[in-house]
Amino acid sequence: MKKRSRTKEIFIGFLGFCAALAVLSGFGIIGFFFYSVQGFDLSTQEDLGVLSTIGEFFGGTVGSIWTLAGVILFYLALIYQRRELELQREELLETRQILDRQSQTIEIQQFENTFFQLLEFHLEASRRIEAQEDGNGFEKMYNDLKKAIADVKRKRKKDGGSQNLDEHAFETSFRNVYDGYRNSLSHYVESYKALIFLVAEKSKDPIFYVNIIKPHLSEQEVLIQFYYLILYNKDSRFIKIVEQYGLFQRLNFRAVQAIDKLHLETLKDSAYQETKIPARKRRSKKEEETIES
Repeated sequence: MKKRSRTKEIFIGFLGFCAALAVLSGFGIIGFFFYSVQGFDLSTQEDLGVLSTIGEFFGGTVGSIWTLAGVILFYLALIYQRRELELQREELLETRQILDRQSQTIEIQQFENTFFQLLEFHLEASRRIEAQEDGNGFEKMYNDLKKAIADVKRKRKKDGGSQNLDEHAFETSFRNVYDGYRNSLSHYVESYKALIFLVAEKSKDPIFYVNIIKPHLSEQEVLIQFYYLILYNKDSRFIKIVEQYGLFQRLNFRAVQAIDKLHLETLKDSAYQETKIPARKRRSKKEEETIES
């Protein structure tokens, strides 16, 4: 590409030299003509005939040379005009790229403002439940659920029935327990779902933000989220996000198995696994500094 550009520059320089040479040649011929007519006697017929011949030669030669020079100069003007248009197009492209980057930065900043506000609302709701006067609300609800299921199994055993509870029995037990905590948990659940849906649907790098959320989730609240999702809410969109981004990575398997062993199989294994940021999607230090600024 550079070699081709260099060749083009040489060609343009050659054309400019030819145009200049043609113009100078025309002036040289004109000068020679005026120098020659100084020795002519315009009163004689013979000198007038020679002068007429020289004039015809002058008009045909100089006119042709300057016409050629004009064509060359016109062609060079087109080349330079094209260069200016290319430079303007490059400047417009650079300006557009700068505006696009600024727009992306503003969009990221707006998203992150919303994200961290929702995260703070969620954490505040979580802290209120964990700091209740009579103990951690998440842990109390889990213990009540475990007790409710144990009571159902004990009653069935007493009646001579099977202790292996079906899905309906689990759902009924959880709904009865959840209804007792609805006032304190409803705001928490809604703020958490709003936060997760925001990240999954609006973020250009959802894994990055999900990995910010995960460390803030305690084992007790992940347990309640787990049972709420599979026994009460059953939101297919939310389930898909959970499985895609491993939101139950911090789930305590032993605590689940203390109640039942079947519900762990309700979700895909990816729901319980760490979600790593692909190398090609990891932010550079410069990008993170841009967002922070």
